[in-house]
Amino acid sequence: MKLNIVGRHLDISPRMENHAREKFAKLDRYFAGIQHADVVMHVNGRGQAATFGVEAAVVLGHGTRLVGKGQAPDALSAIDQAESKLEKQIRRFHARLKAHRDRQRISHGKGAPRERDEATYEQVVREMLEEGEE
Repeated sequence: MKLNIVGRHLDISPRMENHAREKFAKLDRYFAGIQHADVVMHVNGRGQAATFGVEAAVVLGHGTRLVGKGQAPDALSAIDQAESKLEKQIRRFHARLKAHRDRQRISHGKGAPRERDEATYEQVVREMLEEGEE
């Protein structure tokens, strides 16, 4: 997965960049079709009231785009929030795809073979008598 990290009106420290790379690299384990991710970090406010915001967008196969946002007093917590929101969305998306595949497989007859109803005792005896008459 290609990861692009930028700061809007903010210089990104190596610690912030490494933390973001570690967190967002883990998303590949939930869905293998991630093409690339864009992470934008920014600061809202000044001084003691400053909060860090992180917006992460992930592009999956077929152009599907998922976005996770995080806001916290420190940058590392904001990165964690955005990553956890994206992880939840990716898991939900993957489950939806899997359920759709399973429904398609069953509706087209490619699923598990249907079991034949068990014959009753009377039916078995009737079949044996019919075979014996021949």
